[in-house]
Amino acid sequence: MASRLRGMREEWRGNARLRLGVMVAAAVAFLYVCLVLMDWRNDLHAQYQQRTLQLYKMGALAGQEHWLGRAQNAKAAEKALQAEIPYAATIGLAQAEAQTMVRQLMTAFGNKLTSEARPPAQVTGQPGVWKVPVTLRGVLSQPQMLEILRRLEDSDRLVTVEEFSFTFVQGLPNMSLTLAAYYRVGTGKPQGANDGAG
Repeated sequence: MASRLRGMREEWRGNARLRLGVMVAAAVAFLYVCLVLMDWRNDLHAQYQQRTLQLYKMGALAGQEHWLGRAQNAKAAEKALQAEIPYAATIGLAQAEAQTMVRQLMTAFGNKLTSEARPPAQVTGQPGVWKVPVTLRGVLSQPQMLEILRRLEDSDRLVTVEEFSFTFVQGLPNMSLTLAAYYRVGTGKPQGANDGAG
């Protein structure tokens, strides 16, 4: 066994083609991982765009009489989307809840993550609906990064990924991810919540 290992080491030192082949294979594997992560980011971004577009469409449909024939389907779609938006009494409480969700991610994935709260903003065309952005940064392994994205994607609340980037530091991906959690702030109900009452 020892002689075989020595032989392998000598072959490694003396065979430039072998070393070049290993480097090429490592580069291909690295490129593949990058492509997988980029595909995941693109999928999440597409979901975010789809959900945002749906929010805007719901607001536009309310004022268009020629959509009355499709009102029932539109209301069902809006109800499903609005159900994913939790209530918060104040924007401060919404920010605190979003930070709690982020802290849970940080606790689950070690102490190499930091967070930065971003200014909240009202959603155009949706009175009372606010998005609360938070940026996560840190060095993670590739499985940890994919698990964070999966948890956000599977959330029962409306959470979207607005920005996502990564660079490699000492062989590990250094991630920067800005998520946006959506909240209905105040005591008002979603548009159409009282339709059909009476």
